[in-house]
Amino acid sequence: MSKKLWLTLGVIVVVALAVWGTSRNKTNEPAKQSSRDKIVVVINNGPKETDTIAVKNLKNDIAEFNKVYPDIEIKWTDRPYSPDGFSTSMAGGTAEDVITLWATEGYVAERGYALDLTEMINNWEYKGQLNLSMLEPFERDGHYYALPLNGYIIGMWYNKKLFQEAGLVEGKDNYVIPENWEEFAQTAQKLTDKQKNISGYGIYGKDTYGGWGLLNWVWQAGGDFEKKVGGKWRATFGEPEAVKAMEFVQDLRWKYDCLQPNLMLAPQDVWPLFASGQIAMTNGTNDWTPTLVNQHGMKLDQIGMALLPAGPAGRANQLGGDYYIINPNSPKEVQEAAFKWITWMMLKNVSPEFIKRKGEQYRQEGRVDKISSIPVFTGELDQKMRQTAQEYKDVLVDFPDVWVEASKYIHSEPPFFAQQLYGEYLSPILQSVLTKKKANPKQLMQQAAKSFEERFLTQVR
Repeated sequence: MSKKLWLTLGVIVVVALAVWGTSRNKTNEPAKQSSRDKIVVVINNGPKETDTIAVKNLKNDIAEFNKVYPDIEIKWTDRPYSPDGFSTSMAGGTAEDVITLWATEGYVAERGYALDLTEMINNWEYKGQLNLSMLEPFERDGHYYALPLNGYIIGMWYNKKLFQEAGLVEGKDNYVIPENWEEFAQTAQKLTDKQKNISGYGIYGKDTYGGWGLLNWVWQAGGDFEKKVGGKWRATFGEPEAVKAMEFVQDLRWKYDCLQPNLMLAPQDVWPLFASGQIAMTNGTNDWTPTLVNQHGMKLDQIGMALLPAGPAGRANQLGGDYYIINPNSPKEVQEAAFKWITWMMLKNVSPEFIKRKGEQYRQEGRVDKISSIPVFTGELDQKMRQTAQEYKDVLVDFPDVWVEASKYIHSEPPFFAQQLYGEYLSPILQSVLTKKKANPKQLMQQAAKSFEERFLTQVR
């Protein structure tokens, strides 16, 4: 073969590899440096190209961000977070620079999957107004590994119309809300009318939602799920307090008979039943409330929100939400740029300008939206945001008095293997208790706690 032909083939191979590399970066892992020498930050969980409205909104955010940080280019993938997929992408070096994930995923700190943000946070000018309680799910030994995108607290929806029909209202707007477990069971029983197909309380019994929905009951009874004892993590949901919570749920089903006919429902299945007046009370959040109006036609003034009832150990309200972490394997300059993107987004979401724009948009569209039920910030940033939101309370859902009180009793979700705990252990117990009158909660929970500890918590170091 001639030297000239070898040179020609070499050029072809180099060009082909360059084209392949460019194509790969566009589809799977966008390049970290653009042709204009900007720092490129890649975020996950972005919109698909077919979602034109979401794409437009994100591009608008990026354009506004670039007015402040013109040297940073934001790219995105449409890959949502999933525990298995995330671990694989981290191991393979294909994870994005900024990953949005759930409050349950605190394990990323122990496994080295999240950058320690403590120094960056301490040097941030708004650190003094950051609600540090929101960082608890990702706090380890005084170090922080994530920042909150948004948050929610679990409260109790109640259908005002059904309360009125049952005589559970004093005067015009003073609804008789159950304050403790005993009152709750009696109220749910009173609201139940099987002839009209009305159930007093809608419970989540499907898939992982069943176990997830048990959290508040167990905390209200004084129990918990995972606890560090003698330097080791132990499963504690087989202890008497947690068992008492499951026994109370058992009573709601068999003694008070106040639950919906189909017990194996996810939240999305319960919502239309609540909106149509077939369920009088169920667990709810600010995040979910717009769906009742926008998708299921419920009137906003018929939706009530209250604290969850207090159990034997008092009140407890679950804290959850979405969080940002930064890839610890990204170059330092990319990590610093990623922190700027995250904090810019956090500040944007509470700015009066954003709230006004959001309120005007939803008024024009004839729909409702929400603001975060738990403040990511405290002080002036939060006060200005909520003052502005009051001007749009007809379209921006908020129950500030409920959330201020509920924030005194918040609990974070279990720190390790929460999804496995909910789906593989707690939900099957709940389903057994709801469908079998003679099910033994104590025996089921003690056996499950032993298995969960041996299978999962022994991995925690």
